[in-house]
Amino acid sequence: MNFIAQVVWIFPKFDTIYLFYIFLMGVAAFIYVKVMNYLQNKQTSVVNHWVEFQRYAVARKCNQVELNILHSFYDHLNEDEREIYLLPENRNKLKNALYRYFLKSNANTTEKEVDLFDKLFRSGVEFKKEILSLNELTVGEVAALEADGREELTYVMQKTTDELLLSMKGLSKDLLVPGKEVKLYVFRPSSGGYLLEGKVVRTNESGMIFHFNGKIERKGESHLMLTDRLSITVSPWPPPDEKKQVLELDKNKLLLTEENIDKQLEVLKRIAKDQKENNEKRFDIKETPRPFITLSERLSDRGILFTFPVEISPEIWKQQDLWEVSFGFDNGPMFHIRAKMMPTKQKSDLYLLRYVDADETVRKTLYEEIRKRGGIREVLS
Repeated sequence: MNFIAQVVWIFPKFDTIYLFYIFLMGVAAFIYVKVMNYLQNKQTSVVNHWVEFQRYAVARKCNQVELNILHSFYDHLNEDEREIYLLPENRNKLKNALYRYFLKSNANTTEKEVDLFDKLFRSGVEFKKEILSLNELTVGEVAALEADGREELTYVMQKTTDELLLSMKGLSKDLLVPGKEVKLYVFRPSSGGYLLEGKVVRTNESGMIFHFNGKIERKGESHLMLTDRLSITVSPWPPPDEKKQVLELDKNKLLLTEENIDKQLEVLKRIAKDQKENNEKRFDIKETPRPFITLSERLSDRGILFTFPVEISPEIWKQQDLWEVSFGFDNGPMFHIRAKMMPTKQKSDLYLLRYVDADETVRKTLYEEIRKRGGIREVLS
């Protein structure tokens, strides 16, 4: 105890320099939190811009291949460019950046690039216009010059009734020979691709002059349909497993115990009560989806319009997700395609089977069969 009593306790002296250190630590922590919040918000903002732009592209009828092209372009941009170009007010900057990207990239076909430009940047009024002459083309429109089996990207700088001044940037010199026969590919989402025939008249520092000879050829994503009625077989898919059997007891051999009898009486009482209250719809048995044969009203390379036969309830479309439709042409191939079924808005008795698994080969074969039989422009509504 004497030893402890003799110990002298010395407390450290508090220097004002410690206040300065505490202040610096607080400032550093504050700056760190602010910077991390800024970076997180910036990343979230860029992601949100991409999501919004993706929605815009889907609304403009861009397919999955075109969305993949746009995402490759997006990955090519730095963070600042991503934030700037994907904003709705910067569509023109985005258009110019995308054009420069396509000039440097060989990853996509030129026609696909033209299609993508037209879907993204064409106004709503022009979206549905067909191309009947140069009057339907616009200054600034992106197109593809085709010759010698090659396609190269360009755009319209000026136009007259029969001539276009096209940008030479990125074009090969052997395509710029005066008198050379060339074709100009342009695209409209509602009616597909067009090839305008003509020739190179002359070139100068501003660009090359394309003289249009008046001939227009359809090409690309146009869709045709047959209005002739065709027999089609529609079946639920996947088909029910016939080998699968439900194990049930023979109802005639059930033991009539007192408990069972009481339960059955309760059920009968409830049924009688509901029938008395005109609630018979509760006892309607839903029809099971089953195969049926009917006639097509319109048949295209993307889907089929049809009506249900009288013995089949139209309500079965709600009970089955996928169907397989089978049909064939006289002296032509048979088709077996999976599809989704849905009612149309035009008439209540018309239903649509929209193909979901027809690959490009099947679609092209079907398109050719329809074209050979005098197919007309598709209308599936």
